[in-house]
Amino acid sequence: MPKEIMKDQIDVAVRRSPKYSVFMGLGAILGVLVAGVLTLFVDPAAMPTGYTVAKGAGLLLLVLAVGGLFLGGLLAVLLDWIGRRKSRKYRVDAEIDMVDDPKEIARRRIAEANGEDPDAGVTSVDTSMGEAADGNRPDSDSAEDEPRNEAPSSGV
Repeated sequence: MPKEIMKDQIDVAVRRSPKYSVFMGLGAILGVLVAGVLTLFVDPAAMPTGYTVAKGAGLLLLVLAVGGLFLGGLLAVLLDWIGRRKSRKYRVDAEIDMVDDPKEIARRRIAEANGEDPDAGVTSVDTSMGEAADGNRPDSDSAEDEPRNEAPSSGV
């Protein structure tokens, strides 16, 4: 089956984009470090009754870690917005493989997922469908003699 390839030029935009998870993680870590430093300056005698330094440190950790997470995400959004404004536009040549057969598309995707070349070893599925498991075609006489879809007879 010959492949039809459509050649065209498409416009693409290339830009730098931050990884949001890295910025948010670093913001949370920075919030935890700031909470640890602020805990060092807490005077236990000045704390109200029922509160300990550990409870105050836990509250600071929670608030500043979540705040750092938020601020890191906000910084990533701002950097992404700036990166979109500085994106470069290019026109590139594209080759689009025109395949209409869904079986062929599925075979190619499976081959690519397995790390194989989708164009190598093209075999026809239709030729092997009529063969039995041992590779021999059943005889037409013996196949007609066997009963099909009949209920088992009772020996009574």
